[in-house]
Amino acid sequence: MHKALARLLGSIMLLAGLLTGPTIAQDANAFVIVPDHPGGVGVYGCYRANQPLYGPYILSFCLERRGTYQVRGGGVRCDGRLTWHTAGRDVLVDIQRASCGGGVAWEAATMDCRPTGRSMGVVGQLMRLSSLRCTYRPTVRFKGPRVFTANRI
Repeated sequence: MHKALARLLGSIMLLAGLLTGPTIAQDANAFVIVPDHPGGVGVYGCYRANQPLYGPYILSFCLERRGTYQVRGGGVRCDGRLTWHTAGRDVLVDIQRASCGGGVAWEAATMDCRPTGRSMGVVGQLMRLSSLRCTYRPTVRFKGPRVFTANRI
């Protein structure tokens, strides 16, 4: 009798679960996936360094799906590619070597940037940054890192 009653109760509970629809288990350690933007602020867009990196060379760069950079100054015009991603508050950039013509090239480098704390306003539901504080690290020997502010253009 007890087995028959247990089966009957089990069948009723199964049927009740099917009629009420699926249930979602709640995990105390559950998390929500959100866009990985430093401090919740959008970094997409183009920026220009507020000072020359080395000699007369000014860097500007675009953090887009297919990242690009430009170096201008001293009669040199270099256009190259970059890759980037965010990690917490940081924007990490890999700059690829690019030929500038005339027998010169802009060497590969890395750069890490962080929001300066200022924002420009809302685009959609995301704040946009007005500037980044960046440290540029060249791969060229005897050239040390340079710190600069990059303003949105």
